[in-house]
Amino acid sequence: MGDYPEAMSQATVGSVSTDIERRAALKAWLRRRLIEGERPREEWRQLLEATWDHVLATPLRELIHEDSAKALADALIDGAWLTELARPTVVNVARAVIAELREDQAPIDHFLPAEAQERLDAVLARPGLVHPDWVRAMFRGEAAEAVLNDALYRALKDFSTLLPRLMVKVSPVGRFGMLGSAGMFAEKLIEELEKRIEPEIRSFLAESSDRILQRAGEFTISKIDDPASIEFRTNFVRFVLAKSPAFFLEATDDELVADIGTIVELSARHVAEMPELLAEVHHWIDRGFGHAAGKTLAEALEIESMEIHPPIGAIADATWPAFIVVLGSPQAQAWTDRLVDELFDEYERI
Repeated sequence: MGDYPEAMSQATVGSVSTDIERRAALKAWLRRRLIEGERPREEWRQLLEATWDHVLATPLRELIHEDSAKALADALIDGAWLTELARPTVVNVARAVIAELREDQAPIDHFLPAEAQERLDAVLARPGLVHPDWVRAMFRGEAAEAVLNDALYRALKDFSTLLPRLMVKVSPVGRFGMLGSAGMFAEKLIEELEKRIEPEIRSFLAESSDRILQRAGEFTISKIDDPASIEFRTNFVRFVLAKSPAFFLEATDDELVADIGTIVELSARHVAEMPELLAEVHHWIDRGFGHAAGKTLAEALEIESMEIHPPIGAIADATWPAFIVVLGSPQAQAWTDRLVDELFDEYERI
């Protein structure tokens, strides 16, 4: 950070012998004036603060037009660009974030104060919160059918084994003991009944499992807002919140992250190539501008009565390094140099 004069005196400018030298001196002064010392930094903060109020008070249509917004959307929704953006974001950024979260053992609910948890419980108890199709989906498919068949098969088989033995016990043979030939006959009878009942159980399940699952789903739906169901979903959410990020990411490794990156990359390209997507985006842009017709930005965002301003000072400090990098770039310097040349040319024409 070097020192620079607060202003270039007429004598200083006039002492430079040639027009080219005068222009070069002024260009160098302007570069220093824009980025060196504390004064430009403070002016940057003041500029941000004034710009915030000014932009909020400006009609939205003066800030951006529908056609420009649509053109920007068209440029951003590009398959090649989205693919190139998605790949490093997922593979590199996600890997670093996941690595950090895998070390985080704090439960998620430590972000929720007691009052927020009470509100969450009230939300979970609302009638109609769970759509019936969620429940139907749980009772549909081969996995649900396999679980049901296994559970019912074991229960029916146990009952079918118990029933013949119970019949033998209450029969005269059972009342007078299971000795001798009578006992052997009873055991054979039980074995024969079990052999005959087992295929009947399997046949029953093969023909009835879909119907049983459907009835189970509809029964659950009919009780979906009963106290027991509310307690079930509340306990489930509490279980999730009681776990840490490390718990949920325990099985995540580099291979899985790479697979997710491939999925995101393919999906980004697919979405970008969907012809209806652009039409939908254009539709929402039209709706947004229709809502904001005749309104300032603050009115469109419904923050015109907001009394709390953003932390302009912190934003200015955070963005100042990037700002001086931009102004110090060769491209920005060429731009300011052209402005100085145009200023000289215009002055000479006056």
